[in-house]
Amino acid sequence: MSDSVRKALLAAGVAAGLILLYGRYIERGRVRLDRFTVEVDRPGLPPQGVTVLHLSDLHIRDRESVQTVKLARLHRLLADEQYDILALTGDLIHNMAGLPSAVAFLAGLSPRRAAFVVPGNRDYLESSFRALLGSPEERQGLPLVRQAALAARNIRNVARRFLRNEGGASRARGSLGLHANDVPTLLAALAAQGIQPLVNRNVQLAGEGANLWVAGVDDLGNGQPDLAAALTGVPENAPLLLLSHNPDIWLNPAADRADLILSGHTHGGQIRLPLLGSIYRQGTHLGRQRAAGWFERGRTRMFVSRGLGESFPLRLGAPLQAALIRLLPGPGARPSAPNGRGSRAASAPEERA
Repeated sequence: MSDSVRKALLAAGVAAGLILLYGRYIERGRVRLDRFTVEVDRPGLPPQGVTVLHLSDLHIRDRESVQTVKLARLHRLLADEQYDILALTGDLIHNMAGLPSAVAFLAGLSPRRAAFVVPGNRDYLESSFRALLGSPEERQGLPLVRQAALAARNIRNVARRFLRNEGGASRARGSLGLHANDVPTLLAALAAQGIQPLVNRNVQLAGEGANLWVAGVDDLGNGQPDLAAALTGVPENAPLLLLSHNPDIWLNPAADRADLILSGHTHGGQIRLPLLGSIYRQGTHLGRQRAAGWFERGRTRMFVSRGLGESFPLRLGAPLQAALIRLLPGPGARPSAPNGRGSRAASAPEERA
């Protein structure tokens, strides 16, 4: 091997190492606060509107240095903000050890009116790359050669799902899940903090000139989602905010009843490469070039957040995102204006931390 080839390989190795260090320690700690406005044509919003703080996919673990920095930055970023509703769209924790840190973080947030949460797939099931070695039951009694073959088979299966963008949310589908999280304990801890779980149900947010309905559906992968139950009792002409961890709720025609759907799950692709876009979209229907952002169908809008955490500790080209979304009455919400024009979403200037 010539000196020039060795130098090129060394330079490539150093560059790759620096990129990985950036994705592991720098991008994972940077938080963006994006602002959007959505006009809703159904009557029921006050003239000044209703502002929603949308947080998704924090994946809070126990005592992790980058996480500590990130949550502190997010608190500072939100310290002077005014918002009516806090909407948490799943994957708040990565494992149960992260629950105390999650509760402490949420205690520092102050929505004026209400806070809501729906579960995500990782709220149900912790994932870990240690599972590539196989479960203790699978490895028991196997010689080292057979254990290595088991690990190789698991790695091959995970790589195939990754490249095909296949879902791998549940233990039954052979995911990297090691431990089931205690979702009832999680939701009870949040309820004790005044954060209402919306698992296939809805609530009415009335008063101060508002008559807004907020519905939530269980995780599409590991939960028992029932969108029909979540929408039961919502008046036909009332504005509706729907929370779903997984954006594949968009594939259910009944979701068209919502004026705005808030979702997450994809992490914005988490790793986005030039030209290729997002390598993995968590098995969802979203494409490589649009693994997050705004989607529109009729009078329904869906916002898919890039989220604020990750299953494995690396991000490249998919900055962490919190969002303040202001719901305003649109022309169709006024008696003198024609109906059926739909909601409109427009981005406003962004803030960075």
